[in-house]
Amino acid sequence: MVEYWNHNTAFHNELVTDAKVRGGRVLDIGCGDGLLLQRLAPFAQQVVGIDPDPEAIARAQTRLSASSNVSLVNGDFLALPVPSKEERYSTVICVATLHHMELRNSLLKIRQVLAPGGRLLIIGLAANKSLLDFVISGLLVVPIRIMDRIHGGVQDPNVRIAEPKESLSEIRIVAHEMLPGAIIRRRFYYRYLFSWDKPVVDD
Repeated sequence: MVEYWNHNTAFHNELVTDAKVRGGRVLDIGCGDGLLLQRLAPFAQQVVGIDPDPEAIARAQTRLSASSNVSLVNGDFLALPVPSKEERYSTVICVATLHHMELRNSLLKIRQVLAPGGRLLIIGLAANKSLLDFVISGLLVVPIRIMDRIHGGVQDPNVRIAEPKESLSEIRIVAHEMLPGAIIRRRFYYRYLFSWDKPVVDD
């Protein structure tokens, strides 16, 4: 299966570089057709991808058939049992998936599956609600169209689409309550980067 470029895969190299530092077990929530898993696999002990779409998982199985350290789960992340301490993840990644799930419950579950000292990395989408949101999105239209043309256009595999419900300000409020110390910054392509390092000693 070929590689492709879009507003989500544009962040893959950054995510892989970050996860590579820790190695260990990596979880990709909403793994889709497995392109990010394919890029992570050479640098991790084990990579696990979960997605509720059986067709996406089937494509991921085809893509990753030669990768021995990749496991795929067709299911709902929020319904997964919390792993044992030995099976928790050094890195949890979530690309354009958080807005498909209930925010507060998702962050709680992520905290539970992440190993002490591990890192959460989210590339997310937020709703435009404030004047600042709309102004920033408007200013990005032309630069993003230019980058799309440079990369030969946006190529999206068949994925489920949902409109984000929370604004960036609302996401920050919940994040700081659930995951103190979380850092959330606006990024290009109408995305934000949400990072959080789980304390080595955590309740």
